[in-house]
Amino acid sequence: MQKNKEFIMDTKKHNRNIIEQFSKQAEGYTSITSHSDALEKLIKMSSAAGEDTVLDIACGSGIVSCAFAKYTSHVTGVDMTPEMLNEARKLQAKRNLQNITWEIGDVTSLPYADDHFSIVISRFGFHHFLDPFQVLNEMKRVCKPNGVVMVVDVSLPESKIEKYNKMERNRDSSHVAALSLTTLSTLFKKVGIDKLEKDNYFMQIELNEQLQASFPEDKTALKNMILQDIGVNDLGINATALNGHVYLYYPIYIFSGKKP
Repeated sequence: MQKNKEFIMDTKKHNRNIIEQFSKQAEGYTSITSHSDALEKLIKMSSAAGEDTVLDIACGSGIVSCAFAKYTSHVTGVDMTPEMLNEARKLQAKRNLQNITWEIGDVTSLPYADDHFSIVISRFGFHHFLDPFQVLNEMKRVCKPNGVVMVVDVSLPESKIEKYNKMERNRDSSHVAALSLTTLSTLFKKVGIDKLEKDNYFMQIELNEQLQASFPEDKTALKNMILQDIGVNDLGINATALNGHVYLYYPIYIFSGKKP
């Protein structure tokens, strides 16, 4: 019982930290152009079509939701940070999209009925979750039978995760842990989705662009950590110096499966 209380307290503290971090990051998040990379790849893998209803988990500033809204009947974006949803509404208005609903919610206990959506997706959220199994299980629960469950996030070899996590926790204190390909595959299998399609791409971000959009605990230490990794790649992001700039290449993996 004591451990359960401690976990609840930790969850509340962590959620407050997420809201604090992304309230600060909200305005700059959408402006990072690479956050809009590979959206067509996600849509193609999901086979999104006119009758589909989509749930976007931890939707943030609505980049994924707005992309899917162009191809589907309706999209619901759920997030716990009001400032991020304000940015999502701005993007929706800019794109002149009418078929999106934005809702404040906790992704570990989704306020939707079983078998409700035909596509359930989470992009760049799983490394923030204290209990990714619980979130994926909820995603499966609210997905219709034969519907698509998709997770998109940074994934690294086990040998690089520890140093990557150290870097990311400095950059964003709400980061919990990057997941390896093996861990993500195991999570899907545990919730009962084991016929997976996988794909990947590299998200390129210029170092100063990343720093300007972040609120690290120690910006100098973060920058030095990345600069010292050029040509080494212990961090797993292949930091590269080119024409007076430093570019980071985040390995993004897409896991897509159908609910039995």
